[in-house]
Formats: sequence, C-alpha cells, structure tokens
Amino acid sequence: MSVQELLDLSNQKISNSRSFSFVLNHKNGFTSLPGGYKISKAEGDIEKPDKLQIKAEIISNNFLIKLSYLSLENNYWITNPINFEWIKTPEEDNPFKNINPINIISDIFTEIEDESISSVNKGLYEISAKINSNNLKSLVGDIIIPNEKINLSMIIKDDGSVKKIYIYGKVQPEDNYETIREINFEKWNEKISWQQP
Repeated sequence: MSVQELLDLSNQKISNSRSFSFVLNHKNGFTSLPGGYKISKAEGDIEKPDKLQIKAEIISNNFLIKLSYLSLENNYWITNPINFEWIKTPEEDNPFKNINPINIISDIFTEIEDESISSVNKGLYEISAKINSNNLKSLVGDIIIPNEKINLSMIIKDDGSVKKIYIYGKVQPEDNYETIREINFEKWNEKISWQQP
C-alpha cells in the first residue's frame, strides 16, 4: 500500500467514525491553556458532533491538579479540584473552550506534507510527515506559534485506523525543540456511556 492510499483509507475511517478514545502525554513539556494552566496528561472520550469527556492532570502555580471535564451539547461541567464535585461552567469560563479534540486527526490530515512510510511491521505503518502548526489548534487552542513547520510521525493500522501520533518540537511558545506530544487513539466506533452530572 502506498503512503497516499494509506492516508486516504485513514481519512475515510476518520470521517466514518462516530467516536474514539485518546490519551495525550508529553515528554519535555506540556500543553498551555488560557489562564496559566498547563496540561501534562489528558485522556478522554469523544463522540461526534459535540460530546467530550476528559480527565486531565494540570499544573497551575506549580501545583498538580487532577480534574475532569464534560461537554454535552453546548453544556459544560468541570470538577472542583478540591472536592471533585461537578460544577456547571459558562462557556466564557471554560478552560477547554478553544480546544476541539473531535477535529484533531482531520485537522492534522488537512495539509500534510512530505509524507513517507518510515517502516512497516505486522500491519502497522509508521508515517513521517510535516504539517503547519496552524493545523494543531484543535489540540492546543489559540496559544500557538503560527505557520511553523512541525515534524510528526503517525502509526496507522492497515485498516486505516490511527493508533498513535507523535508531534515533535515547538508548537507553543513555551515548548522547546525536545518537546514531544504523544497521542494514542483507541476504541474507534465503540459505544461510549454519557451521563450528565
């Protein structure tokens, strides 16, 4: 299979998928949010068009805070980091309001450049490519270095499902050239349980 055939198959799989789960990890960095929050780790579930639940480890004022976030049809809740009770949040106070993980993979695929197959192992293809940093806003929001060429690698199964994406280097101002964002994807099109707090 050529790299273009694999990317086309993957794009089709993404378009046809209603839901997936993800885990975001960082090496040598974090993802900055408005308000001085820094995500060190996040995991969650997504269902198109507008359902999102996230459990995150966030650094604020040098303290590690664990919180959960839920978005259901234009309603938003976040847990109080002290007692973990859900609080309904107006959109303007929503720390995740400029982040839209539902579109993360399709945004990455929008303007992919210099793509090539680095390796193939047991039905897993490793693709190396470059993208414009502007196409990472669904991951990092508006705190971004615009129009930066970003290296990435993707692990894609031979059925087109994306397993992992590694994003290397300076995407946000506080990143350094050793910063790596690793996103793992799983549970494509599996039923997700949603419950309003």
